[in-house]
Amino acid sequence: MIYVVLSGRYLLAGVFLVALVGKLRCRAAYLEFVTATGALLGANTRTARWAAGATVAIEAITVCALIAEPAARVGLGLAALLLGCFTVALIRALRRGSTTPCRCFGASTAPIRARHAMRSAALGVIALGGLLVDLTLDAHHYEPAGVAVAAPAVAAGILLTTRLDDVADLLR
Repeated sequence: MIYVVLSGRYLLAGVFLVALVGKLRCRAAYLEFVTATGALLGANTRTARWAAGATVAIEAITVCALIAEPAARVGLGLAALLLGCFTVALIRALRRGSTTPCRCFGASTAPIRARHAMRSAALGVIALGGLLVDLTLDAHHYEPAGVAVAAPAVAAGILLTTRLDDVADLLR
């Protein structure tokens, strides 16, 4: 189970890292994220700026905590909380009929869909499940062979998660 938790941590860290890079790659990308945040939350500009800034800051802290062994449980808890907030915000926006692009990973112009909320919920389950399992583990010693086996699965998971719209279009 130790490698399942490690894989979940690194999957989440990778997904949040891709999201951060997408949002912060340039000023225009960040401003588009702020605008999308306001539209998804149904909030004014000031609140949208605050929520977007808080999101970026918490995502950065979460990435660092997920990859640092002593802070892994904090990272899993933050990830679960953040993903729960994302899921609720997306569901509420969908119920209002919003077609705003999510901008979760910066560049997407695809309107939000139920699959975006399901992605956030599934990642939240991974975070919460990882935290609960990690609480039962006594030691965190990793063998190189175990990490080598987990790494390709994590990379594939990050790619599929962050390119969800492309995968969905491909499967249509």
